[in-house]
Amino acid sequence: MKRILPLSLLTLALLLAFQVDGYSQRSKKKKSETDKYFDESGSFASRLWYGGGFTLGFSGNSFESIFQLGISPMVGYKITEEFSVGPRASLVYILYRAETGTINGVESANLFNYGLGAFTRFKIARTIFAHAEYGFDNEVSTLTYNPTSRDWEANRRLTNNAFIGGGYNDGNGVWGYEIYLLYNLLQEENSLDLPFDIRLGFTYNF
Repeated sequence: MKRILPLSLLTLALLLAFQVDGYSQRSKKKKSETDKYFDESGSFASRLWYGGGFTLGFSGNSFESIFQLGISPMVGYKITEEFSVGPRASLVYILYRAETGTINGVESANLFNYGLGAFTRFKIARTIFAHAEYGFDNEVSTLTYNPTSRDWEANRRLTNNAFIGGGYNDGNGVWGYEIYLLYNLLQEENSLDLPFDIRLGFTYNF
């Protein structure tokens, strides 16, 4: 009986050790497969590319002035080396200053326009690509000054856009710059905006 007890304990300890070792091996195998999927060697991360543009503008006259500063990031996933899809967003800050015609004189307004959409791209050649995009923009349409509250009251509008077009990407190395021209198929007929959109930007791993 005294010999059986230590032998049983030793057997139990060995079984537990094998179980722990087996679990550890399975965990390492599972982790390595996950890391292989997301690392740079060959799958998800290596198929991502990043891009973005910027907006910088100023206009004005004797009565008003407008300053704009914006960014438009995008992330693409390469389904193939030529064909990719992904989301795109935009955010534009607007500083509007105008003569109100009251004793308050010139008043300022801090405004934001933003948009969200999805795009697809196809590389026709190493530096030439076709681009299609659908999304919406939430923009300030009109501004009215309220002398009682001494503040601007903004009316906003939500517009849907469907762009098609193409452009050029320098395609040299990992970093690149691009320029492309798009046409908005959903441009409203009574809009003062042109249906064409010229974009400049930079890309990484495109």
